[in-house]
Amino acid sequence: MALTLRKFSTPLLILATAVVMLGIFQVQSWGWASLVVLALALIGVRKDSKDISWARFMPVGFVTLLVFYMIYKYAGPLWSTVVGWQTDNIKHYFQWNELFNSIPFNDAAWLRVWQPDWLTGYMQWVYLNGFTLSYWICVIRAFFTKDVKKLALYSLGGYLLQVPLILPFYNTILLQEIWYVQGVPDMLARDLTPAEQYTTAWNCFPSMHTSIAFAAIVLAMREKSRWFRWLIGIYCGSIILSTMYLKIHWVIDVLGGMAFAYGCVKLADLIVKAKFFEKFATRFEAMANKLSGQPANLQMAATKEEEK
Repeated sequence: MALTLRKFSTPLLILATAVVMLGIFQVQSWGWASLVVLALALIGVRKDSKDISWARFMPVGFVTLLVFYMIYKYAGPLWSTVVGWQTDNIKHYFQWNELFNSIPFNDAAWLRVWQPDWLTGYMQWVYLNGFTLSYWICVIRAFFTKDVKKLALYSLGGYLLQVPLILPFYNTILLQEIWYVQGVPDMLARDLTPAEQYTTAWNCFPSMHTSIAFAAIVLAMREKSRWFRWLIGIYCGSIILSTMYLKIHWVIDVLGGMAFAYGCVKLADLIVKAKFFEKFATRFEAMANKLSGQPANLQMAATKEEEK
C-alpha cells in the first residue's frame, strides 16, 4: 500500500499544484495577456533551477505554494476590513495633500505630455493587473526553480513583509491620489461614489504598487537568466510609471515605495539567511523527502551536495 501511494504521489501532487495555480489565476480573473506575461517569465527558468528531482521537490513545493495561495486569497477581504477600520477609527496625524500638490514636478505632469490612447490603455492594464501579477510572476517562477529558499525570499520581500510594515504609514499619513487632490477626472474611470472616492484615493505614501514591483526588480536582478531580468525590468518598470502617468501616485510616493521595497528585501535576506530559518528549511525539506519516498542515505547525500 505504501509503495503504491509513493508511486502515485508525484502525479497527484502535480495535479494538486495545477489546481492551486488555477485558483491563483481566478482570484483576480487574469485575462490572456496576463497569462502570456507569466508564460514568458518561465522561459530560461532552468538557468536558475536547483539540480534536484521534481519528485523530491514537489511535496514541499506544493505545501509552500498552497500556503501562499491561501494568504493571497483572503488578503483582499482582509485589506477591505483594514480600510473600513481606518475609515471609522484612524485619525491621521499628518495631512500631506496640500504639501505634495505644492511641490514642483511632484504630480509627474511631465509624464503626460504625450498621451496616445494606446499608451493610456496599456498603462491602465498594467496598473490594474500589476499589483498582484508582478508578485505572482516571481513566486510561480521561483516554484519552477525548485528552490524553497527562493520561494520564501520572493514571498517575504515581495509581499508578506510589506503588508504589515506599510500599515503604520497609511494609518498616520493622509495623502490622496493626484486626480482626487487636483479635482480632475480619474484616468482609471472607476465608477465610484464620492464616499468611495475619498477612501479609494488614500493610502498613497509610500506607493505599494511601486514597492511590490520594485522588490520584484531587485530580486530578479539576482537571477542568471538575462531574459527574466529584462522581462521583469520592463513589466515592473511599466507598473511604476503607470502609477504616475495615471495621476495616482506622486513622484515622492514612488521614491518612498522604492526605498520601502529595498528595506523589505534586505529584511527578507536576513530572515532567509538566519539560523532558525535554515533549521526550519532543512526539517521542512527532510519531511518532503520522506513523503517522496527517497531513502535516508540519498537524502543526506543530496543535502551535503547542496551545502557545497
